[in-house]
Amino acid sequence: MTFVVNSSGGGGGITNGGFESGLTGWTASGSTATSATSHTGAAAARVGSASPFNGDSSLAQTFNAPATGGTLTFWYRVVCTDTVTYDWATATLRDNATGATTTLLPKTCTNTRAWVQVSSSVTSMRGHNVTLTLANHDDNYSADPTWTDYDDISVQ
Repeated sequence: MTFVVNSSGGGGGITNGGFESGLTGWTASGSTATSATSHTGAAAARVGSASPFNGDSSLAQTFNAPATGGTLTFWYRVVCTDTVTYDWATATLRDNATGATTTLLPKTCTNTRAWVQVSSSVTSMRGHNVTLTLANHDDNYSADPTWTDYDDISVQ
Protein backbone atom coordinates (compact mmCIF):
# COMPACT_ATOMS: atom_id res chain seq x y z
CA MET A 1 0.00 0.00 0.00
CA THR A 2 1.27 3.49 -0.82
CA PHE A 3 0.16 6.77 0.71
CA VAL A 4 0.28 10.00 -1.27
CA VAL A 5 0.97 12.80 1.17
CA ASN A 6 0.73 16.51 0.41
CA SER A 7 1.69 18.90 3.16
CA SER A 8 1.30 22.65 3.28
CA GLY A 9 3.42 22.90 6.42
CA GLY A 10 7.13 23.20 7.14
CA GLY A 11 7.84 19.59 6.22
CA GLY A 12 8.02 20.46 2.51
CA GLY A 13 5.89 17.48 1.56
CA ILE A 14 7.05 15.09 4.30
CA THR A 15 4.42 14.29 6.91
CA ASN A 16 5.55 13.50 10.45
CA GLY A 17 9.27 13.60 9.61
CA GLY A 18 10.10 13.93 13.31
CA PHE A 19 7.99 10.89 14.26
CA GLU A 20 6.41 12.82 17.13
CA SER A 21 3.07 11.29 16.03
CA GLY A 22 4.40 7.73 15.97
CA LEU A 23 4.62 6.23 12.50
CA THR A 24 1.57 8.14 11.20
CA GLY A 25 1.97 8.94 7.50
CA TRP A 26 4.48 6.13 6.90
CA THR A 27 3.98 2.68 5.39
CA ALA A 28 5.74 0.08 7.55
CA SER A 29 7.11 -3.34 6.60
CA GLY A 30 8.95 -5.86 8.76
CA SER A 31 9.98 -4.73 12.24
CA THR A 32 9.34 -1.02 12.86
CA ALA A 33 8.49 1.09 15.91
CA THR A 34 9.15 4.46 17.45
CA SER A 35 12.20 5.01 19.62
CA ALA A 36 12.91 7.44 22.46
CA THR A 37 16.49 7.63 21.14
CA SER A 38 15.91 10.65 18.92
CA HIS A 39 18.04 13.23 17.16
CA THR A 40 15.65 15.97 18.32
CA GLY A 41 12.24 15.88 19.95
CA ALA A 42 10.80 12.97 21.87
CA ALA A 43 10.81 10.26 19.20
CA ALA A 44 12.50 8.78 16.16
CA ALA A 45 11.60 5.87 13.90
CA ARG A 46 13.27 2.54 14.61
CA VAL A 47 13.61 0.31 11.56
CA GLY A 48 14.77 -3.16 12.53
CA SER A 49 14.82 -4.46 16.07
CA ALA A 50 17.06 -4.79 19.12
CA SER A 51 16.07 -8.48 18.93
CA PRO A 52 17.31 -10.56 15.97
CA PHE A 53 15.04 -10.24 12.93
CA ASN A 54 15.20 -12.21 9.71
CA GLY A 55 15.13 -9.98 6.65
CA ASP A 56 14.24 -6.48 5.59
CA SER A 57 12.33 -3.82 7.49
CA SER A 58 11.35 -0.45 6.08
CA LEU A 59 9.34 2.72 6.35
CA ALA A 60 8.21 4.48 3.18
CA GLN A 61 6.37 7.67 2.39
CA THR A 62 5.20 8.95 -0.98
CA PHE A 63 4.94 12.72 -1.39
CA ASN A 64 5.11 15.46 -3.98
CA ALA A 65 8.52 17.10 -4.29
CA PRO A 66 8.19 20.90 -4.08
CA ALA A 67 7.69 22.63 -7.43
CA THR A 68 10.66 24.85 -6.57
CA GLY A 69 12.95 21.87 -5.87
CA GLY A 70 14.92 21.90 -2.66
CA THR A 71 16.94 19.54 -0.50
CA LEU A 72 15.76 16.43 1.32
CA THR A 73 17.56 15.88 4.63
CA PHE A 74 17.35 13.27 7.34
CA TRP A 75 19.38 11.95 10.25
CA TYR A 76 20.13 8.28 10.91
CA ARG A 77 21.85 6.26 13.66
CA VAL A 78 22.68 2.67 12.76
CA VAL A 79 23.45 0.02 15.39
CA CYS A 80 25.24 -2.78 13.55
CA THR A 81 27.81 -5.00 15.25
CA ASP A 82 28.14 -7.26 12.19
CA THR A 83 29.49 -6.40 8.73
CA VAL A 84 27.77 -4.91 5.68
CA THR A 85 27.94 -8.37 4.10
CA TYR A 86 25.18 -9.53 6.47
CA ASP A 87 23.46 -6.50 8.03
CA TRP A 88 22.96 -2.92 6.85
CA ALA A 89 20.96 0.29 6.69
CA THR A 90 20.07 1.99 3.40
CA ALA A 91 17.77 4.73 2.10
CA THR A 92 16.46 5.42 -1.41
CA LEU A 93 14.38 8.05 -3.17
CA ARG A 94 12.34 6.94 -6.19
CA ASP A 95 10.99 9.44 -8.71
CA ASN A 96 7.67 7.81 -9.55
CA ALA A 97 7.28 9.98 -12.68
CA THR A 98 10.53 8.79 -14.31
CA GLY A 99 11.17 5.52 -12.48
CA ALA A 100 14.68 6.68 -11.48
CA THR A 101 15.89 5.66 -8.03
CA THR A 102 18.58 7.56 -6.13
CA THR A 103 20.47 5.85 -3.31
CA LEU A 104 20.67 8.43 -0.53
CA LEU A 105 22.38 6.14 1.96
CA PRO A 106 24.45 3.31 0.46
CA LYS A 107 24.41 0.06 2.46
CA THR A 108 26.20 0.83 5.71
CA CYS A 109 26.99 -1.10 8.88
CA THR A 110 28.66 0.81 11.70
CA ASN A 111 28.36 0.78 15.45
CA THR A 112 29.38 4.31 16.45
CA ARG A 113 25.78 4.97 17.51
CA ALA A 114 26.30 8.56 16.35
CA TRP A 115 23.65 10.53 14.48
CA VAL A 116 24.71 11.25 10.88
CA GLN A 117 23.00 13.66 8.47
CA VAL A 118 22.18 12.84 4.85
CA SER A 119 21.21 15.54 2.32
CA SER A 120 20.20 15.24 -1.32
CA SER A 121 18.85 17.68 -3.88
CA VAL A 122 15.34 17.04 -5.19
CA THR A 123 15.58 19.77 -7.81
CA SER A 124 15.53 17.27 -10.69
CA MET A 125 12.27 15.86 -9.24
CA ARG A 126 10.45 19.22 -8.97
CA GLY A 127 6.71 18.67 -8.68
CA HIS A 128 7.05 14.90 -9.13
CA ASN A 129 5.50 12.21 -6.99
CA VAL A 130 8.41 10.53 -5.14
CA THR A 131 8.82 7.74 -2.58
CA LEU A 132 11.36 7.85 0.23
CA THR A 133 12.24 4.42 1.66
CA LEU A 134 14.22 4.03 4.89
CA ALA A 135 15.42 0.45 5.28
CA ASN A 136 17.32 -1.95 7.51
CA HIS A 137 18.43 -5.55 6.92
CA ASP A 138 19.19 -8.08 9.67
CA ASP A 139 20.42 -11.64 9.06
CA ASN A 140 18.71 -12.97 12.24
CA TYR A 141 21.98 -14.02 13.90
CA SER A 142 21.29 -14.02 17.64
CA ALA A 143 24.55 -12.34 18.69
CA ASP A 144 24.22 -9.21 16.52
CA PRO A 145 20.77 -7.71 15.98
CA THR A 146 20.85 -4.64 13.72
CA TRP A 147 18.54 -1.65 13.71
CA THR A 148 18.53 1.94 12.46
CA ASP A 149 16.92 5.01 13.99
CA TYR A 150 15.79 7.74 11.53
CA ASP A 151 14.69 11.26 12.50
CA ASP A 152 14.16 14.86 11.39
CA ILE A 153 13.21 14.17 7.78
CA SER A 154 12.30 17.25 5.75
CA VAL A 155 12.43 18.86 2.32
CA GLN A 156 13.32 22.54 2.22
